[in-house]
Amino acid sequence: MSLNFPRLMKVTEHDNDCTQKEVSDFMVPSSVGKPFLDAPGTFQEGMEPRMYETMMCGMMVMYRKVMEKQEAPHNKGITWEKYNEHRGYTTPGYVEKSPQVGDIVPDGTIHSITPGGTDSTLLAEAKKLADAAGTTKVILSFVGITCPFARAYCFEDLAGAVQNGVPTLTIYIREAEPCDLFDAGGMHVTTPVACRRRVYWHKTQEDRAVVARETKKYFETWEGEGKCNMWMDGLSDELEAKYEARPWRQYVIEAATGKCTAKLGLAPFNMVGKIKAIKEATASP
Repeated sequence: MSLNFPRLMKVTEHDNDCTQKEVSDFMVPSSVGKPFLDAPGTFQEGMEPRMYETMMCGMMVMYRKVMEKQEAPHNKGITWEKYNEHRGYTTPGYVEKSPQVGDIVPDGTIHSITPGGTDSTLLAEAKKLADAAGTTKVILSFVGITCPFARAYCFEDLAGAVQNGVPTLTIYIREAEPCDLFDAGGMHVTTPVACRRRVYWHKTQEDRAVVARETKKYFETWEGEGKCNMWMDGLSDELEAKYEARPWRQYVIEAATGKCTAKLGLAPFNMVGKIKAIKEATASP
């Protein structure tokens, strides 16, 4: 496990994975009667736009200079409206529509990230993976690369938690923090955990495929060359919406039936609990 970083993003008193409401209570503290401190990662209706912030006693500077160069309203920086647009699943009062444990998960088209590749469907590829691995279960992992905590440790730690050879079907989705529209933590461009290359809002399928291919290559630094089975959602974001996956999220399903056996809470919070949930869900292949 990567240092003690998973402990840094704990948002509850308990050590288990967090619920959607617990994430909402953390991100909009005033909704449960707690003070709004106007700090990175927290939001409130009517908040002042954030373009420039510091953390760690000024040692980490978060400057959204790409957003600053955009047309309105993006040039205002982080606002309540931006939060609702890109993090709507955590808006207080939002009712989850994503699959629950015990549900049959929805299917949908997934697109090849290889130029000229053939498209498929989510559940068809999940079954192929399970058959090839000799398992009954598959992890559906919906990912983006702009979440700084995901890049730093979350994805690698979750991959290390998987037991008994349960395979992962990785689906690259809309980015959580494109630097031109919602550089949420301000970490994408100016901090030590900045992306190697700036990732903008995807305007074409090839825009998305380019970043998906780079993300696959990055994942294979710990999964092994050629071992990351990655596809991508279409620009309509159909699967992301069905699974309420942004910024990233994992499900464990029975490949033959599509039945959901485990579901992680919205990321990247309570990673210790998320790792525990994945270990338990994959303990019997």
